[in-house]
Amino acid sequence: MMLHRAHVAALPLCLLTLTSIGIAQAPTSAARPAAVTPVSLATWDPAKPDTVRAADIRLASVTASGAPRTFQIVSIPIPDDFAKVMKLDVEMISRGDFVVLGARTRSLPVANRKRVGVTIGIPANALAGRVLAAEARFSSPASFTVVVPVEIDVALVRQIQLRPGSAPINAQAGNDVIIPFEIVNSGNAKETVKAELALPGGWASRDVHQGDVQLQPGETVKRRVRLKIPPLSSTGSSFVRVDLRSGKEIIDSRTMTVEVFNSSSIGREAGPLVTSAISHARDENGRPNKLFTLSAVGALFDSVRIDARMSQGSAVGGAASNAFARLGTFQSSASVLLSAPSGQLGLGNTGTSFSDLTGLYPYGQGALLNLRHPQWSFTGLGALSMAPVGSTERKPLVGVRGERRVGEATLSTSLSHLADAGLSPRRLDAFGVGAAVPAILGSTLKAEIAERRFQDGSGFGWSSELVRTAPESNEEFRITHAPGGSDAFARATNELVASVSERFNSRGTVSASAWRTTDATSVFSGLKSNGYSLRPQYAIRAGTTVAIDVRSYEFNATSRQTSSSPGGGFGNREQQLGLSLSTYLREYYLNSSAYLGNQTRTVSPVSQSTITDRTPKNYWTTNGGFSGPRGVLELQARIEQTRDRGGFVNQQSTFGIRGEQVVLPWFGGIRGEGELQRVNGFGSEKSAIMRAGLAIPLLNGFALKVDAERNSIFHSVSGRVPWIFGARFEHALTVPMLRTPGTSGYVYQDLNGNQRRDSGEPGVSGAIVRRGSETAVADQSGKYRVPGDARQPVMIDEASLPDGWTASGAAGGDLSVSLSTSAVVELIVAPRSGISAVVVDLSKAHVIARDSAGREWAALMTGPTTATFQSLPVGTYTLQFDLSELSEPLVPRAPVPMLIVSGKDSKSITVTLDPRPIRMWNGSSAKSGSQK
Repeated sequence: MMLHRAHVAALPLCLLTLTSIGIAQAPTSAARPAAVTPVSLATWDPAKPDTVRAADIRLASVTASGAPRTFQIVSIPIPDDFAKVMKLDVEMISRGDFVVLGARTRSLPVANRKRVGVTIGIPANALAGRVLAAEARFSSPASFTVVVPVEIDVALVRQIQLRPGSAPINAQAGNDVIIPFEIVNSGNAKETVKAELALPGGWASRDVHQGDVQLQPGETVKRRVRLKIPPLSSTGSSFVRVDLRSGKEIIDSRTMTVEVFNSSSIGREAGPLVTSAISHARDENGRPNKLFTLSAVGALFDSVRIDARMSQGSAVGGAASNAFARLGTFQSSASVLLSAPSGQLGLGNTGTSFSDLTGLYPYGQGALLNLRHPQWSFTGLGALSMAPVGSTERKPLVGVRGERRVGEATLSTSLSHLADAGLSPRRLDAFGVGAAVPAILGSTLKAEIAERRFQDGSGFGWSSELVRTAPESNEEFRITHAPGGSDAFARATNELVASVSERFNSRGTVSASAWRTTDATSVFSGLKSNGYSLRPQYAIRAGTTVAIDVRSYEFNATSRQTSSSPGGGFGNREQQLGLSLSTYLREYYLNSSAYLGNQTRTVSPVSQSTITDRTPKNYWTTNGGFSGPRGVLELQARIEQTRDRGGFVNQQSTFGIRGEQVVLPWFGGIRGEGELQRVNGFGSEKSAIMRAGLAIPLLNGFALKVDAERNSIFHSVSGRVPWIFGARFEHALTVPMLRTPGTSGYVYQDLNGNQRRDSGEPGVSGAIVRRGSETAVADQSGKYRVPGDARQPVMIDEASLPDGWTASGAAGGDLSVSLSTSAVVELIVAPRSGISAVVVDLSKAHVIARDSAGREWAALMTGPTTATFQSLPVGTYTLQFDLSELSEPLVPRAPVPMLIVSGKDSKSITVTLDPRPIRMWNGSSAKSGSQK
């Protein structure tokens, strides 16, 4: 009794001590356990024990930090006044989805009452920020209950995903297409994002400006955008990129494929586009000029394209020619070019090159034939040279060249008879042979020799070239000796060229070149040139590059002495050091460059000393603007400075603005062009250009173009600068092909795997069929028609098929698809007779399934004795085994069962493997030959 009273008397004293002393601690992270702050016990009544638990004392919280899906160990301090209590229990109570590992309730021994530890699991769906995770309740029969909250500062997990739609996206050129996608917030905080589109050239968004998207944790928002595909868009795969941005940061990006087809992919293929136009313009003196043009460009029939052009009329004066060029009208002789994968045929104005020694760049009126084959090629030219101004004289241009691939080498030969007319006529008769063979480091060595006969003589020519072309580098070294030089259809008599371009990393490239040439013509007894260039370039970021240019060029000429001219020489040398910057952002661009240099001119009259004039030549140029489907708008500036021999600085500046094909949104498809340019010349010279034009689409393929320009270059007879007006009226019509091209058939479900379309096997609508770069989409019945080169195979794009279906074969124009499923082959190793079971590691066994068409599928060893075919189309398969890599020789027991795949359900068969028989000898001498 006395002891009980002593305990009762001591309890208020302990509480008073706790109240006066308190527990002065502050919350910390999990690494430093939180402490307890002072708390008042004035509300505790020892006479009413039932009210003690109702009025639990809550101390300051303990805080730890961690990410979702992790475990954190939290250390909680025990108040010092509980150190001498005989019995002290702690109960850990979790809150929300947090988990407390270990025992929830435990008694704390008197010997260790400083701290208590607890492991708390943070759930995957925990939101970012400070969250109450658990409570530690300290209780004793001799004291009140103290509650210490445990808070977890959950780390921010930012996980925004952009999910494209699963269905294939197909659309016809000229129509709208819907791009669906989902934005998923898999993180643990509220996010605000914005979707931005990067479209192919000419495409446009039909939707109004879309605002930001706000997503709560775990929320998914569906979005769709409507895009306009231009009518002249190429068929095949086009790519639309969607970027998710949060401020300036791109959180996620996805590229979606849109299969663009033309209605002619299933119907009749559109043929060439025939454009006829008549243009009028007045020259600087008011004289009228008229020009009629006709062109046909497009597919003539399957795999053959035509490019035909002709004009009637003439343009007198530079102003009229310039006005016609502004309108897109050009004077030319009649010409036709037919192109196919196997070659080209050109009629009319045509030209080609045979080789460095047998003729470069002959051009005239006639026929050109190019034939191409994987193993050989042929080029033939038969034409007459162009008549010089004021003359009707024309010379023949005839030549052939053939190449043949022999193993790794390519052999070539060429023969030519070339000539043209004029004040300085050229002539060449040549025969040459050459070869190209692989060389070191992936390069190719090319060499040629030729006999050349020209106007004033003949000679033996030779050339050698070492070329290496790689994705990240290109190198070339060429040396040529061509007697006769440029007067005999060559670049020069002697030529030495070296060039190199190397990419060191994803940002840095450097290119360099050097050359030296010597030549002689009927006018000049000596022509010499040499120079070099060096350009290192570095990409500061995507779309922004900076480069340094070092360039030097020198040219010297010595004219021949004639009865009317004593001859002499002149030359020019320029050296420049420049810095350039180029950048673009979406449809905006900026290019700027500055150069410092000097120019040296020399004149050497006969029997006189050479006169040299060296002057600085510096200039700065920049242009920037907008380029996109809505047109081009550009600002231009150029400033050039020179200094004369007296030290006076001359400056020429050019400032301008130009627009091309700019859409005028309020005028129904009308596009405008214009240009303003001001040139302040050296001294008091000034000039200006003012130009404006419109392209107006009319009905049924008719269109009108008008242009007006005032250019200081063109002056009338009276000396004034007139306005030059031009107009073009055109009509464009797409005509049918001469022969309907392409391959047609059906895409169907091969339900029985026989690769023939049987009754009841349905078509597959929406399947994408490809042939080279051409694309078609099957209609509702599965019918398709695809153009392209008939020699190329027609294939199904399996990405356009439903899940589980694969292309399985072709019969004529019909393409079969079949449902694929997995199949399992269980391998059992049979025991030897009278001997224990054979243990063999089958992980290196190869199991192959072969269908009736000879196609093969390989299985994966997914278990010790299990071979699995992940995806087999419907059909019947013969199994083959390659067991050569096993440690023990095994053979499959005959007959091996057939593997039959008939539907979605997985198939399983068992194959027994027999070991090799073993012979046992009785151990007697080899001569006895006895055995067991």
